Amino acid sequence: MKKVTLQTIADKFGISKVAVHKALTGKKGVSDKLRKEIVAYADSVHYKLKSAKVDVDNKRFIFFVNQDFFLTPSEQFYSTIFYFLSAECNRIGSTLQVAFLHQSNAIQTIQQATASFKPDGLFFVGQLDSDAMRHIRTLDVPTVFIDYHVPKGGVSSVYINHYDAGYRLTSYLIESGHEDIGFIGNTGSTSAIMDRYFGYRKALLQAGLAFRENRHLNSNVEQDNPNLTFQRENLPSAYVCHCDAAAQWLYAWLSSNGMRIPQDVSIVSFDDTMLCDSLLPRLTSLGPNKERFAKLAFHQMLELLRNPDNTSQTRLEPSLSTRESVLLLL
Repeated sequence: MKKVTLQTIADKFGISKVAVHKALTGKKGVSDKLRKEIVAYADSVHYKLKSAKVDVDNKRFIFFVNQDFFLTPSEQFYSTIFYFLSAECNRIGSTLQVAFLHQSNAIQTIQQATASFKPDGLFFVGQLDSDAMRHIRTLDVPTVFIDYHVPKGGVSSVYINHYDAGYRLTSYLIESGHEDIGFIGNTGSTSAIMDRYFGYRKALLQAGLAFRENRHLNSNVEQDNPNLTFQRENLPSAYVCHCDAAAQWLYAWLSSNGMRIPQDVSIVSFDDTMLCDSLLPRLTSLGPNKERFAKLAFHQMLELLRNPDNTSQTRLEPSLSTRESVLLLL
């Protein structure tokens, strides 16, 4: 007789392995009628749940990410997390498949990818719209969110406090003697950029520095490539950029207009990717440890595989890497 597995039972009842696990362990999410039928069948074929250690080996995972944040050469934040997460999966003989999302067809992409790949777990990276979030909550598959804090809870996520990050990075410039500080980033594109922006505003307010509306370039310049007409005398002494790729764009624009970094304009940014060390001068940036980010997300996934109800939200503190892109004015 062919060996009976969790998948065997799932196939018999036309449900997921997670649903079978919930039924056999008395967890919520399965009707009483179906639970009894599953338990009775498992007993009839002498099926016993494997130990947690064995149960988390040889799994299939999908890493859902916006392609603009993964395929662009200068966007190294999520691709680096994927690299470390893939290494964690390989360590237990599991596979990690990338699936690219776009806001216009996110739900369709999720449905197609899960139907064809039949994953044991899902990783969603970055912010998703409300329709996609509602759909994800209906999926009967362990799910971990990376770099996105889910306000309603009830799910697992690893995230950073972007508001605090914006405050800390702006405070560093203020402590370096800068009083005229601009911000680059489209606050309407993601909640992360908006939170960073308001953290920037808080730092200015607490330091008694005036905010000037024309100091906010409300654009993701690395994507929009705006045609700026600022003159040297009209620029702030420093800019906070919403990500390293935006800072790279600003480096190029300043250089093409005869301005030097940091002598004419100081620059800081978020994410602290490998791009920072490739720029001249090297870029000061604030960001989390990407390997730590991946390990925490993977640990959460393993906990969900062992117990689907064991959700958790972990906040990771980013660190500031000071380099040569800020002029000390004190």
